[in-house]
Amino acid sequence: MGTASDQSSSTPRPPGPAQLAASGVFARALAVAARLGLAELTATQARTSAELAAQTRTDPEMLALLLHTLAMAGVFEIDGEGRFRLGEAYQALHGDHPQSQRHVCILMAETYDDAFAGLLDTVRSGRSGFRAAFGTSLYEYLAAHPEAEAIFDEAMAELARPVARALAARPGFAAAATAIDIGGGSGAFLRGLLDAHPHLRGICLDRPSVCARAAQRAGGAGDARLEFRAADVFDEIPAGGDLYLVKNVLYDWSFDSGLKLLAAARAAMAQTAAAEPGRASPRLLIVEPLFERESDAPRALFQKVICEDGTRGLDEAQLRRLVEAARLRVLGVERLDSGHTVLECAP
Repeated sequence: MGTASDQSSSTPRPPGPAQLAASGVFARALAVAARLGLAELTATQARTSAELAAQTRTDPEMLALLLHTLAMAGVFEIDGEGRFRLGEAYQALHGDHPQSQRHVCILMAETYDDAFAGLLDTVRSGRSGFRAAFGTSLYEYLAAHPEAEAIFDEAMAELARPVARALAARPGFAAAATAIDIGGGSGAFLRGLLDAHPHLRGICLDRPSVCARAAQRAGGAGDARLEFRAADVFDEIPAGGDLYLVKNVLYDWSFDSGLKLLAAARAAMAQTAAAEPGRASPRLLIVEPLFERESDAPRALFQKVICEDGTRGLDEAQLRRLVEAARLRVLGVERLDSGHTVLECAP
């Protein structure tokens, strides 16, 4: 057992106030590196800053400063000849990495970081910092800025793929024929389930602009069984599903908005059951990351800034209250390896 002095000397010291305040430099630098494709250029071969500047058509001096800045954080490693190679811990910055987070980094360090200009207003009032910074809500902003919305779509797909793999391993899909993903974005989550279960067909519900772009990009395995359908998921959700899915949606909205969405899902499930009395009762799978520890504070603060007024991170008890208010029954609770919790529900 080490002595107290041994333990204190091996414990990393927290950054000082000026260092912490300057940490945004690294976030923005990482987003620029992602946009320039520096991870792809250095993943398998070390290159000089001059070579990378020529390949990315950037200013050699400025790119060298960017690379050295990110090397301080371990994003790039520098060999004895001054060449840069992507660090092992940052392989997911590569767009083709199986767990790529390239677009997540761009979204977090650009649009979301800009929204944190409204943090003071959120802390003072509890209202959305995004609206304070941009004068509109997140989704209204995205609809008016197609390039930012495309980055958002790709980022959500990157976050969805590992959750789909974790959920697909769960029993309960064999008896289902149709899965309906409520607020499913570009369809990456649903596509992952269809790839794992070839008998399954899916319907992805989202805003018209999201569905139009996703349908244009469709073409991978499972896409022949995937339909995109524009819908106001707070008003009406189509009947006919065996499984209804809500993933990473409820924590983006206030209690009242979440209640409207779940009520619409319950109505769709009840309509499905009434139309075919002999059919197995539809199920709703709510897949959400819960907020249950003090260490979840940064995520909860993030939701308050980015999402609509009244949004809050939900723990299991709060999520259950929301489900019960929507007149749904919780049939079971399960934790996934992805860190998400699954509530299986029925009317």
